[in-house]
Formats: sequence, structure tokens, C-alpha cells
Amino acid sequence: MSNNTPVPESPLSKQNGLFPAGVDHNGSKQRSLSQLWYDLTSTPEVSPQASFFHREAARKSRLFSTVLFFYTVVIIVFLPCCLLLPNHYDFWIDAMLIAISFVALVLNRKGKTLVAGTIIVVAFQIALTIIIFTTTPFDETSIQIYDLFIMTELLAVSLLPSSSVFLVAIANSCVILGSLVYEPHTLVLANDLQTQFIPVMIRPIALQFIVAGVAYVWVYSMADAIVRADRAETVAALEHELLEQKRDLEWGIQQILQTHVTIANGDLNARAPLSQDNALWQIARALNTLLTRYQRAAVAEKELQRAEQAVRFTVSVVQQAEQQQQLPCLTFTHTAIDPLIVALQGKTLLYTQAPFPTQNKSGNPEAGSTLAMHKHI
Repeated sequence: MSNNTPVPESPLSKQNGLFPAGVDHNGSKQRSLSQLWYDLTSTPEVSPQASFFHREAARKSRLFSTVLFFYTVVIIVFLPCCLLLPNHYDFWIDAMLIAISFVALVLNRKGKTLVAGTIIVVAFQIALTIIIFTTTPFDETSIQIYDLFIMTELLAVSLLPSSSVFLVAIANSCVILGSLVYEPHTLVLANDLQTQFIPVMIRPIALQFIVAGVAYVWVYSMADAIVRADRAETVAALEHELLEQKRDLEWGIQQILQTHVTIANGDLNARAPLSQDNALWQIARALNTLLTRYQRAAVAEKELQRAEQAVRFTVSVVQQAEQQQQLPCLTFTHTAIDPLIVALQGKTLLYTQAPFPTQNKSGNPEAGSTLAMHKHI
């Protein structure tokens, strides 16, 4: 399995910000070659923010690419050696396995990692079975071929679900047992099987299940460690996110409280400075809208008070001038009644009969009095 653990930097690289020239060149070259192999034979990498399912699928695809690299190199190197073996089918079987390996790499590149792994395991299983049953007569030296079934188990536990290794071990044991029982043997092996059949059979079959059990434990432990590590990363990310949200909430509450204090001290221009990224943004927006309307109402109330004061002042000026039998001199008040004062300049006011009946002190209705008074303003 590939090891993606980063290599720690040396003190020199930390000081200078880069590795020495020779080391950096070789390292970058090695990384570029491995990355090129992954780009050609595995699915693209996913972002760290992707779901665990997608990240695990990408990891398995890269693992398949790594395993198939060494597997393909081994069977390619073994191809010339097949010409020296007595079984003439070995060369063509090995060449077929090479072709199947490239087909599996193409399938892995398309994201069909499980299908590609199944093809590799089944192809290697069938190839070994054909080699065993075409090696006739089967002698004691050929029994070593049984040990190659361990590669099938290692491929299965690496490329397929880990529990499938036991099915492969059972299939391997059936092939071994069938080879010992039904395949033609040399005279020496046949005599040994008649006297020591159980010892000869037990060794390769026991080896299959021992390797299957150990490989399963390793892979299962690794998968469990990956799940626990991902769970720990998820919990750490959630804790960090909750801490950030808590800080944002505390800062937003503090800003809103400060805005209330500022408004209470008389500064009507204060607003809650919260952006849309903050969780309390909608509350701050509603508060700012309320403060804007409150500010407008306060300004309108002040204008109304100044207008009322101006009206009382103007009325007092008119009444005082009337008592002194003088023409009132009205000045501008810089309020809403200034247009009325402009309209009354130089006009003659005449009190006429009221348009509606009034009541006397006793409560009885009486007609409005007709008073005419000519005054020039």
C-alpha cells in the first residue's frame, strides 16, 4: 500500500525555504514520474472537503494503481523467463496477464476500481489454475506453484473487499486439492501421495488460510484506522467550526449591545456593523431599519415641536401688536409656518361668522358671532 506520509524538511531547507539543489531535483523528478503514473492510471484527486465516500474511492483507485504498477512490472520481467520453463503455455498466459493488466488500469482510470480488481484477481486465479493443470506430469518440484496462490490472496485483499480473501483462499484450496487428486503425477509424487497425502495437502492449504487471516486482519485494522482518523478529523473540524460560530455570535452580540448603548446616549446615527457572514446579520438588519425609522421620527418630532413653538411665538406677537393697536411685525421662524407668514405679508385679515355653531357656557348652541376687524399685516 502506498505511503503518502510527507518527508520532514531539514533545517537547511527551513532556513533557505527550499531543499538543496540535488535533492530537490531528484525528489521533484520522482514526484513527477509517480504523479504522471497516477494521472494515467487512477481517478483524479478530490478536495479535502469532499465526502468520505469520494475520498475513500480516490484512495482505493490510487492504491489499485500502485499495486498494479509492481504487479505489471513483475509479470513483464517474468515474461522472458517463461521461455525457459517446460510448460509452453506459460509464455502466452503471462502475455495475456500483461494485456489484462493494462485493461484493468484503463477501467481504474474511469473509476471502475472494483470491476478492475475483480478482473485482475479472477484472471490471475485462472492463469495459475491453467498452469497447474497443464504441467504434466506433475512432480514434486511443481508443488511450489501452489505457493503462488498467495499472490491471488494479496491481490484480493488489496483490490477487493477484505472479506473476499477467504473466498479466494477456499477457491485456491479447491484447486490444490483437485490437482493432488485428479491430475496425473510422476511416479515419485504418486508414491508420496499414497503414503503422505494428508501432510502434502495440508501444507499449501494451511498456508492459504494463514495468509488470508493475517492479510484480512491487517487490511481491516487499516480500514478501521482510516475511518477513526476521518471521524477524528470530522469532529475536529466541527469543533473548530463551532468555535468560530461562537466567536461570531459573541462579537455580533457585543456589537448589537454597543449599538443600543450608543443610541441610548443620544447618537441616533449609530448602526450595528454586521455583515452577511455573521449569524446575527438578519437581527442587525432589522435593528438598523428600526433605528433609521426611529431617527426619522425623532427628527420629525423636533420639527413639530419647533413649529408649535413658532406658532405660539407668532400668535403672541400678533396679540401683543393688537393690544398696542399696532401692525404686527412677523419674522421668519425657519420652520414649516414660514410659507404661511410669507402668504400673510401685506394681507388684511377679516374675522367672519364661524362656519359651525358654537356652544355657550350653559351648553346651549348659539350662532357664531360676526366680528369684522381689518388689520394689515
